[in-house]
Amino acid sequence: MIIEGAIAVKAALNSKYRKIIRIYIDEAKHTSDVSYITQQAYTNRLPVERCSKEKIDELAIGRTHGGIIADVEPRKFQSVVSLISKEKPFLVLIEGIEDSYNLGYILRSLFAFGCDGVILPKREWNFEDATMIKSSAGASEFIPIHLTEDISELMSVLHENGFEVISAYRGNNAKNLYNTKLADKPLLICIGGPLRGLSREVLDNSDKFVYIPYANNFKNALNAASATVVMASEVFRQNHRGD
Repeated sequence: MIIEGAIAVKAALNSKYRKIIRIYIDEAKHTSDVSYITQQAYTNRLPVERCSKEKIDELAIGRTHGGIIADVEPRKFQSVVSLISKEKPFLVLIEGIEDSYNLGYILRSLFAFGCDGVILPKREWNFEDATMIKSSAGASEFIPIHLTEDISELMSVLHENGFEVISAYRGNNAKNLYNTKLADKPLLICIGGPLRGLSREVLDNSDKFVYIPYANNFKNALNAASATVVMASEVFRQNHRGD
């Protein structure tokens, strides 16, 4: 399978979760990205083929490659066990996101704020999607991701390992996010998409509900990507007080 563009190829070169088979670069292209990619490929003994733009166009799926593509193996996903191996992990479960751009932006924000792993309902996600990789600025190649087929079982495993499950949900006696302790124990934050929100399985297995307070009487909630930024930044703030 092919990933496209300098951002995607550079991210794959530095990812623990992706193996590159071969890199193709437009023979007429000479940039700092090309220099970096060829040097990294040489260091990691990966084949690089300088070829015509026409050949790259033929191999590529889209036309946003900028003369750089790579043939790669599928991204590897992580087990629940690997996600909870740290002393006090910060995990995020995302439901109801259909758009690859939004998912990429969410992964980018979570990686920036130190999330230890993302949980997604299992479906046919395309992690070779150039839009997702670009909107994540490559973070989709770095952050650990687990695809779950059974949310209730997953929640049970997390509770058995001392996790507190907190869902972004305006109901059920929800607490102000900024008055909620988020740094005391292993944590799973659950965030739903704009159409369906969080599933009943997630809500029934949540320990607490929180909401993001607004300065204005604004009835339309933040979208999932924006809510993720706010909540992840608050987890980071509480975990790094005094730093």
